[in-house]
Amino acid sequence: MAKGWTGATRSFWWLLPPAAALCYPHAVAALYESGRLLDRLTGRREAVAWLAILASAALVYGVPAVGFAVVCKLGRHHGPSSSDLLGRRIAHVTVASPALFVLLGVVLDLLHIGNSESVLWSIGWVTLFAAAASTLRGHTAEAAASIAPGRLSLRIAHGTSALLIVGVFLAWHLLNHTTAAFNPEFNQVMMRTLRKWYRSETVQPVLLTLMLFQVGSGVILLRRATAMPGDLIRTLQTSTGAFLTAFIVSHLNAVFILGRLVTKVDTTFLWASGAPVGLLRDAWSVRLIPHYSLGVWFVILHMGIGLRGALLAHGTSATTANRVALAVGIFGAALAITITIAQLSVHGAEGQHGYAVH
Repeated sequence: MAKGWTGATRSFWWLLPPAAALCYPHAVAALYESGRLLDRLTGRREAVAWLAILASAALVYGVPAVGFAVVCKLGRHHGPSSSDLLGRRIAHVTVASPALFVLLGVVLDLLHIGNSESVLWSIGWVTLFAAAASTLRGHTAEAAASIAPGRLSLRIAHGTSALLIVGVFLAWHLLNHTTAAFNPEFNQVMMRTLRKWYRSETVQPVLLTLMLFQVGSGVILLRRATAMPGDLIRTLQTSTGAFLTAFIVSHLNAVFILGRLVTKVDTTFLWASGAPVGLLRDAWSVRLIPHYSLGVWFVILHMGIGLRGALLAHGTSATTANRVALAVGIFGAALAITITIAQLSVHGAEGQHGYAVH
């Protein structure tokens, strides 16, 4: 009975992330309907709409949160079985749900088969669930996973590439987005100035190569790291890394293929904010709210954890290194909130604050 109970408990933890991921499109749809409700209700009834927005937002952000919680749970096992390892990796994919759902939507839009994301999303997760369940019942269920930890040289190259991306592009790009919350006109001027640098014929190909290297090296490092036991810090690193891998692919696809090549639009802050309708008031663009907000927070948090590792390697005390990582993570959260507020201020309604697009 004890053995059966342990197996049932493990199955519960393994089933939770794919079940949450299956619900993600419905949570996004609920957030959109809450936004519509906010437009219809006035006066005291407006509080009902805000409660609906908060509840649906909790569901949307709860999906990656569930994935992270299960990654933490399964990461405590030393010498995990193949089924434990598979469950942990599925949980990592669940963390990346917001970015993957945007990627799926853009790809389907490019293929001119839009409005089918929810169906294909469900088919994909059910198929993954069935294949993994078959593995759980198979003879490999108790086979110990054995993957060597990531090579130091690859981790150094991954970190060096990240530093170059931050210095050449990301720090300035996020700073530009942040200014949109305070001065939209300055945001546009700053964007045009910065583009002369990171969109130049010399810098842009190098930057794109570095981005693709981050994705490739990140997948290799993530595969090896997920096979090793992990504490909270390591789990944060692998979970944010999984999200950012999907985010980079999704963002490059949206900007370079959909934006510049196919629709030939200017991929500005307004474009990323769903102008002129706005993110919350558009059934498709509402998915960009968790996509961008978590993207900003996770990229800064991921860098903070990497900085912590570098500090420890150079003899800094664990207490100091942890405080630095915590401070960077808090800064990333604050920046993500600021940029998200700026994005939500982009809309076409007359007389609203922030941007007004007509």
